[in-house]
Amino acid sequence: MEWVPEEVKIHILSYLPLSDLCQVTLLSRYWHFLALDHSLWRYVPTNERTTDETLYKIMEKHCFMTHFNYDNSSEITETGLSRVFVQCGKTLTHIYLVYCDVLSSDLISVIVDYCVSLVHLDISANPCVDDATMCQLANCLNLSSLNIANCDRVTDGGLEMLISQRPLRKLNASYLLDVRLRTIENLISFCPQTLHTLYLDGGNLRDEDVAKIGQLSALMSLEIQYCDEISDTGVAALSQLSNLRALRLYRSFNLTSLCVSQLAVKLHFLTDLLLSDCSEVDDRGLVSIGRHCSNLRDLELTQSYCQTLTDVGLSAVLVGCPRLQRLVLKGLKGVRTFITLVPVLERRCLRFLHLGGCQNIPVVLLEAVAAFCPDVQIFGHYANKVKKSDFVMDCLRKTAQDEESSSEDKDCG
Repeated sequence: MEWVPEEVKIHILSYLPLSDLCQVTLLSRYWHFLALDHSLWRYVPTNERTTDETLYKIMEKHCFMTHFNYDNSSEITETGLSRVFVQCGKTLTHIYLVYCDVLSSDLISVIVDYCVSLVHLDISANPCVDDATMCQLANCLNLSSLNIANCDRVTDGGLEMLISQRPLRKLNASYLLDVRLRTIENLISFCPQTLHTLYLDGGNLRDEDVAKIGQLSALMSLEIQYCDEISDTGVAALSQLSNLRALRLYRSFNLTSLCVSQLAVKLHFLTDLLLSDCSEVDDRGLVSIGRHCSNLRDLELTQSYCQTLTDVGLSAVLVGCPRLQRLVLKGLKGVRTFITLVPVLERRCLRFLHLGGCQNIPVVLLEAVAAFCPDVQIFGHYANKVKKSDFVMDCLRKTAQDEESSSEDKDCG
């Protein structure tokens, strides 16, 4: 290890958990020096072996951590967390307390009082988080990103107290049934130019509610869960979001190809598009995506074993979106073959292909893709059977060469 540069050794040490990193400091004076490098202690994750004592040892020499990630399998107590936030509060900018069994209003008060540099707070899936918590967080001077997904005791009233005091840049309010139109109106009133990422539960939203989201002009990423009652009327209004780059709509049963085509024309700069359970979308929607969304990098479409999306739409996307890196197609029984597109795939950026439930694709075709495009990872249906077949690859190359020769002969003629 003597010939390995110190920068590389420090990078290797960055993958160790806290308890192991503390043990490294005891090996020798040299390793003690490396293991105490400041860069290793800015981001402090925890695991099942992390205890209060482990944190105390870290804080004896390192009070400048910027990220703290709580693991709910650890043995850290509320007292241990309080001490971390008190001693390291001036430098902490990101705190993750997902499923935190020891989270309480007192601990939130400690965070508010001492973590003066806090920018991002994740307290998702904590049953103790409620409207009173939102009122406490309104006093966090630099808070701009908040994740309260699955905190079902938070309502529109609590979010109003927070948003009116702290204009947010990112808000994750997924799976909150009591967050409705009032929150959207408050976001429009207090965060029209700052909010760039928004996650909402659409269970209680209607078309007119979703249409108002189109007034959040700075929005770059939008995700809505449970779009059962949302139709083309509401989604079409999202085409006003000129900065939108990522759009994810789950359970979009009522969305049609007409609306998808309108979005593709107006939001041609999209890089990430997800439409779950889009049973009313057919090839016309995919053709529009392929024609207008040339910057698309991530596309996910799922249907409940419908045949409205076929090879025609898939071909249009693969040809028209050269930057596509991740393509997920689930339950599309109408997709049967894309053998003619293998040479196209070879020249594209595609790295991830998921075909779960696409039962009508013969395994030999996926073998052809795997052979011609070794960098593409294929998942889903037949995934455990797909191999890089040299025979298939040789046949495809011969076919491609024959086609090139015939085209050259025609040109000469």
